[in-house]
Amino acid sequence: MEANLHHPLTLNDIAGRAQLGVRSLTRRFRAETGLTPLQYLLRMRIQHAQRLLERTDDPVERIAARSGLGTPANLRHHFQRATGTSPTTYRTAFRALVSGITWPDRPDQP
Repeated sequence: MEANLHHPLTLNDIAGRAQLGVRSLTRRFRAETGLTPLQYLLRMRIQHAQRLLERTDDPVERIAARSGLGTPANLRHHFQRATGTSPTTYRTAFRALVSGITWPDRPDQP
């Protein structure tokens, strides 16, 4: 699933790839992860969006597409529910945090 976050994936697609029925996949997946396959997929898409917000200057529209969340509205909705903040606020806070980090001087370099 993680390699195809940017593609639309249905439960039938995931079950077919695993060569299982939908009910068997859901039961086994929940037993292993505590999540349904679609809950896991959403979590992976949110985490991918977080990495894109941290590491790129891509606009929210592009991040929504690249993370598989589709539209900016969908990204904002799911991101807010999962993290408690908006994508833009997350990006700003992350960059402020990283810019405030100072790395110690390495003694082996002049």
